[in-house]
Formats: sequence, structure tokens, C-alpha cells
Amino acid sequence: MFSQERGPLLLTAGVLLSAALSLGPALWPRPQVPVVTRVTLPALGTPAPSSEPRTYPATASVQPLISGRVNLNTATAEQLEALPKVGPALAAKLIAGRPYGSLADLDRVKGVGPSTLKTLAPLVSF
Repeated sequence: MFSQERGPLLLTAGVLLSAALSLGPALWPRPQVPVVTRVTLPALGTPAPSSEPRTYPATASVQPLISGRVNLNTATAEQLEALPKVGPALAAKLIAGRPYGSLADLDRVKGVGPSTLKTLAPLVSF
């Protein structure tokens, strides 16, 4: 059927052809047209739509951990841990350092640095 000289040549050509067909899309992908969406952005210096934290509804069986601002003087450890950048150790330090009257009092707690203070300022009350 195949001669001795042409057999390996045809086999090699078939392997190369199948490799080219299977690797072609990966090596030379078709260009995709980008989708442009137009969204109006707020002007620079415009305050955020709402500077107050979001309040969540409560039902008889579901009570959110945080709804609105968290009072640092009355919050439980679980409520404090729900705040960003607050873990169990910092929550214990916050509870031990009560009472708080201002952000300056909060700044005196070991583990509360400038970035944590900036993050927590709009989320807590005293």
C-alpha cells in the first residue's frame, strides 16, 4: 500500500498537520472587538453619594452584626470583629480600652494606626 520511503514521510506530514490545526488557535487567536460601555463618572471633589454606613433590616430570626455606625463603647466582640481591619486581638484591646469619646481616644489603642483609624472613622460612633 505505502512504499517504504513514502510511509514515514506521510505519517510525519499528518502529525504536523494535526498539530498545526490544534495549536493554531492558541498561537494565532482571532482579534476580539472590545465592548465600550459609557458610564458617567462623578466630578472630582464631589462627595460620595452617602457617607453614612449602610443600615440593614432586621427580622425576628435574623439580626445583622452591623447596621449603621457601631458604638465602640457598647459593641460586642463579634460586632467589632465585623469591622474592617479588626480581628479578635484588636477587638479585645478595643473592649479593654473603653470608654471612648473621640477618635483621639481610639488612636491611643495599641494596634490602631493611621490607616486603621482612617478606615474606621466613618463606621464607628462613641
